[in-house]
Amino acid sequence: MYRQYSTLVRQFHINTIFKGRIDRRKLPKISEDDLEEKFVKGWGPGGQSVNKTTNAVFLKHLPTGIWIKCHESRSLENNRKLARKLLVEKLDNHLNGEESQENLEKRLESQRRENKKEKTRLKYKAKRLEKEEQSKKNEEAATNHQEPTVSTLEDVKDDKL
Repeated sequence: MYRQYSTLVRQFHINTIFKGRIDRRKLPKISEDDLEEKFVKGWGPGGQSVNKTTNAVFLKHLPTGIWIKCHESRSLENNRKLARKLLVEKLDNHLNGEESQENLEKRLESQRRENKKEKTRLKYKAKRLEKEEQSKKNEEAATNHQEPTVSTLEDVKDDKL
């Protein structure tokens, strides 16, 4: 019983390893000529120092018209890098749709969760079957060691006489 369970688990593990690869070659490449970059004043918590400094990035992809505003940190350089990364993700979603990297990762994570649930279900099913087999064995052992039936009592009386 345990061997069957372990082979099923191994098969699930192998399937998720080989099927769980994402092709990153489909990500769009951005050239600097296609971008319009502006630096604007920051916003949000942090007081006067954040609101006065120009550290937020407005990045627009000219061929598609998709734009990103990024003000995650107080550093202009970090915001520029992050804005480019976010723009690539947004372009990927726009151009590739269901086959975008973000959607593929979501689908893969969902598949991994389902495989994990199935693995857990199989584990508890194997334990339950093993427990049932053990209880059947215990019942059989208990029935074999019970008090003698009426017919055997008569046989015992006949033997004593």
